[in-house]
Amino acid sequence: MAIGRLVDGEPLPGDVAFVVDALRQHPETVVRFEQQLLIDALLLDQAGPDADAFVDSVRVAIEAETSQLAFVQKVRAAIFKTATSHRAKPSPSNQSAATQSLWSGRAIRMVLACSLLLASLVAGGIWNAAAIGEPVLVEVDRSEGTAAFAVGDRLNLRTLVLPEGNIDLKLGSGVRLECQAPLMARFEHPMRLHLSRGRVDVDVGEDGFGFTVVTPAGEVVDLGTKFSVNASADGEVRVAVFSGQVELRHKQSGAVNLFDGEAVRLTRSQAPRRLHSVEIRNRRVGDSRQTAVISGVSDNVEGPKVRRFYGLVPCGMRDGVRAFRDRRETRWEAEPGDTFPEELVGADLIQPFQQHRFRQDFRMTFATSQASRIYVFYDARYSPPDWLARDFVNTGRRILSSGWSPNTVTRGLQPDAWGTLAIPHNIWCRDLIQPATVTLGPPVLPEHDLNTTSEFEAVLPSMYGIAVQPIAPPPANIGSKKPGQPRAKAIPVATKQ
Repeated sequence: MAIGRLVDGEPLPGDVAFVVDALRQHPETVVRFEQQLLIDALLLDQAGPDADAFVDSVRVAIEAETSQLAFVQKVRAAIFKTATSHRAKPSPSNQSAATQSLWSGRAIRMVLACSLLLASLVAGGIWNAAAIGEPVLVEVDRSEGTAAFAVGDRLNLRTLVLPEGNIDLKLGSGVRLECQAPLMARFEHPMRLHLSRGRVDVDVGEDGFGFTVVTPAGEVVDLGTKFSVNASADGEVRVAVFSGQVELRHKQSGAVNLFDGEAVRLTRSQAPRRLHSVEIRNRRVGDSRQTAVISGVSDNVEGPKVRRFYGLVPCGMRDGVRAFRDRRETRWEAEPGDTFPEELVGADLIQPFQQHRFRQDFRMTFATSQASRIYVFYDARYSPPDWLARDFVNTGRRILSSGWSPNTVTRGLQPDAWGTLAIPHNIWCRDLIQPATVTLGPPVLPEHDLNTTSEFEAVLPSMYGIAVQPIAPPPANIGSKKPGQPRAKAIPVATKQ
């Protein structure tokens, strides 16, 4: 059967023409199939060019007719608009021309969509439950930016279609899912989620060991952890591990283990490659700015097993926030007796790695989307490297990276009453009057400057921190200086509103 072969993705010569001719011979079905083409356009926007994801999206949308009204309302709106424009019955010749134009260039994909939907109607208006999965009981813990879910809802979901907003779901196993739109997914059973598109952050808890997220590029199997999976419309999948470990089962490369602080991106045909930065959800309520000013964080650290990612926290800079991705307990805090610098609060935060403090060839690059003030928090026990003194100004203020245990980087520091250690960091800044690409150098001084300005130079400074605050374009770049000027002295810098 021609339609069956098209659904299987293995059409024989002449199958497409046969199906199109069959549609032409039944004029009463033309309008109906035009409506289905609009449904397909919506599904194609959701699924992207990947054929398997496209078919999966059709399945999900059919099931969603009885479970997720928000998505289906968009489909019905498209159908209603089309129906009103076809109240006058067209002549057979016009029908043929209209059909040819609709199918031009997309015949196979359109027939695929229509045949899938037609098959669903023949089967009783819905795909067989076994093809979708079994219903899973979920409880909505958080809902933001969507009317489809409300906090406290307890639902039996087989599919999850989220056109907009964010929701947090708790499963009976204790697994928690933080879902970000646009998202399209379905449950196979309570321990297995098929993700066609969108981002899901997973916290498996104590009893969710083995929870699996299936994507078009492979499977992500929990080994006791918190992790994130993001499937994009172009077929790329991004996996990041926030704690613990996962096993990534790639269809081409086999099994790969990812550990805390590692992230990769992959497709069906491409092996896992390092993902340099991952956006970390900012749980603080009340931030007026929802999108990051920073993008494209990367460095020049290369190697076949280098998979560490920079944490990017939009609006995340505040007293007590995590400072480094490889130091879970280390936080940015105000100095004792002082308040946290107001100009830093709500800035985008980059969480780097302490292990990079040893690299004299280190370079970090990121882009800003608008006029911004770049802050660098540099170890106050050390004289600044040339790139910092040249391009930035010392504001004269300090913050602490606190929560350290005794080690080589904390040499010479005295613990507080609770036995913890804190490293003072000078706050350096630079204004950019327009979007730009920023490159920062190594935290360590050039070798010829070591052991010349501080008793701690032989130990190496702590890795610096970075934050970026959007500002109104200033009249001049406060970090620019003429060649040959001496290193910048500490000066107060007023925040421009």
